[in-house]
Amino acid sequence: MSGERDEAAAPSPTEALEETVEELYEDAPCGYLTTDPDGLILRANRTFLGWCGYTRDELVGQRRLTDLLPPGGRIYHETHYAPLLRMQQEVRELALEVLRADGSRLPVLVNASLKVDEAERPVLVRVTLFDASQRRRYEEELLQARAAAEEQAAAATALVHVAEAVVLVDDDGLVRVANAAAGRLLGVEPGAAVGRPLAELVPGWGSLAPRIPVTRDGAGAAVLLPLALGGGTRWVRATAERAPAGVVFTLRDVTDERRLDELRDDIVAVVSHELRTPLAGVLGAAQTLTASGDRLDDETRGSLVAMIGEQSARLARILDQMLLTQSLDAGDLVLSRGTFDAGEAAGRAVDVVRRRAPDARIELEPAAHVETAAEGDAGAYEQVVVNLLDNALKYGAGTPVRLRVEQSRGSVRLVVADTGPGIAPGDRERVFEKFLRLESGEAAGGTGLGLYISRELVRRMRGRIGILDSESGAAFFVDVPAARA
Repeated sequence: MSGERDEAAAPSPTEALEETVEELYEDAPCGYLTTDPDGLILRANRTFLGWCGYTRDELVGQRRLTDLLPPGGRIYHETHYAPLLRMQQEVRELALEVLRADGSRLPVLVNASLKVDEAERPVLVRVTLFDASQRRRYEEELLQARAAAEEQAAAATALVHVAEAVVLVDDDGLVRVANAAAGRLLGVEPGAAVGRPLAELVPGWGSLAPRIPVTRDGAGAAVLLPLALGGGTRWVRATAERAPAGVVFTLRDVTDERRLDELRDDIVAVVSHELRTPLAGVLGAAQTLTASGDRLDDETRGSLVAMIGEQSARLARILDQMLLTQSLDAGDLVLSRGTFDAGEAAGRAVDVVRRRAPDARIELEPAAHVETAAEGDAGAYEQVVVNLLDNALKYGAGTPVRLRVEQSRGSVRLVVADTGPGIAPGDRERVFEKFLRLESGEAAGGTGLGLYISRELVRRMRGRIGILDSESGAAFFVDVPAARA
């Protein structure tokens, strides 16, 4: 009897299996729906009901699958889901959203299969739904990461084209980011700078960095600093801003601007000094003649008048140089192109200088048996010779100045030489710069425009001007095209 009771109480293996299958269906980790061919929900498992917040009675026999889709999902159902199901009798991993009872949306991946009878007529649809919330979050994070990466790439691309040097330095003083402009300024490839101490790339950086105020909003004042780079000094305007990974230094190279400012200062100093001296002479002589002219003897009166004439001529030459320089820089000066005798033009230039400086020792070597016919502007050529003579007399320390005209490889060459202290090798190219004046004893002074004007005039005559090697003193040469036969 007890055995019979035990058999009656214990479920059969088949009953246990059916219970297990039902539980698997109801509590599966995915949602299950069964609908008729028109989408009316016939069955829903507990998992799906729990996801959506509906009771079984609210769904089964009451709603269609499309009732659980937002407007966009319904359109997608009609254009993709339903046609695929009819043609292929199944769909795989369609991304949809299901409306929960509270109105929120649940992203799901849908698999569905269409069951048909023997006559190939649709009977029902089995739908499996997977919660895609985590996948959606992952996709969104992936999109955000991609957008951030694209933004960083765009920023990096923009950084390449920024004119200012930008360097990110971490708290250990190591370079973490350097743009192309930073590489040019520091004299290294940007990639080669990364990982190295900035103090290693910029001598003296340890003492310069504390002078740059570090801000958090980029509103700090720029500091002008000298950096010892490339064997010279580069002047930069530096700002610093705190960043999560360290400090971003922005370095703007203003060396050329500083030189321009210095040049402007030189212009003001040169013009004011060079004009003040002759003006003072003219004014003093004129005031003396005005106040005491009747009481002065003839010699004194003549000396004052000569001074006025001499200093006025000097003023005129200074102004002529300034105006000629302006015309050259503006490109307004047009030179004639004809044939002239370079030897004769050099002789006329010597006469001009001798009239201004009767005591000057100038030796013009005869150009016997040498063809000195040249092509160019005779007046400009004479101006060049006068400038070279003035320069030689000024810097030649009173030594004789020698001129010669000769032929040189299809050109006519003029050489003006003195035996003074000469020109230092480092100044040979600089002497042709505008407003440059080499201070050499008593030779200091002048506008610093003579050699600049000479270079520009010679260039416009398609010639060359330069400095020859000389054992003593300085020797300038001018080559202009020889006249065609």
